[in-house]
Amino acid sequence: MSSISFIIIIILVIIQTTFNAYAADIYNGTASVPPNGGEWYACSDFSTKYISFSIRVSETNLTLTPDFIGTNVPGKPTNESTPKYRPGVIVYQMTEANVKIFSDLSSKSEFTYIPSLSCYKKPIQSCDQDVGTLLLSEQDIQCLAVQNPTGKTVFFNISLSFKVSVFGDNVFTSPDVPGGNEVTLNNTNSTSSTSSASSYNNNYLIMNNNNRFGVIIITLMVIGLGKMITL
Repeated sequence: MSSISFIIIIILVIIQTTFNAYAADIYNGTASVPPNGGEWYACSDFSTKYISFSIRVSETNLTLTPDFIGTNVPGKPTNESTPKYRPGVIVYQMTEANVKIFSDLSSKSEFTYIPSLSCYKKPIQSCDQDVGTLLLSEQDIQCLAVQNPTGKTVFFNISLSFKVSVFGDNVFTSPDVPGGNEVTLNNTNSTSSTSSASSYNNNYLIMNNNNRFGVIIITLMVIGLGKMITL
């Protein structure tokens, strides 16, 4: 074997190894979240200041990815009928300590989340967030929590990483403002402006499970009223 061929093989091996390592840092799959305020959440298995994710809600049932990351929490049973509208979810970024409070539906304790890395103002069908160059201020176990305010199980496709951007060449930094960011993976102009801050330092909102379910009920009422008005 010539030295040139040997060098080419080594380069190809390095490229393949790098690609495999990058792919291993990203969780890609299909998950579901139970109805009536049910939740799905996933956390890093190490302390980090990084999170990047992309969520796409499906209009129909999907086949779940076997042994995929994440934990499901059933919602609160209700005898009330829920308005019929397209599937949607609410997304929160928070630490492990807060997600434990969030997932305990009987808890009245307050939990905090990063609003600029969440999609929480209304049920959404897509949510793209990336800390980019504006890292989280806390080196901690970071989590992503998805809640379903509808009356039926919601299925969604997700790409999630606590190490690298899931957006490849379209990497961006979510703006450090409440409400988060929604872009598309195919948008090559998805680079968002950031604030002058060096991290998402203490930019969080406080909520508890009582007012969280109040928000869900109000959201359902608003959506239902909106549909009645458009009929």
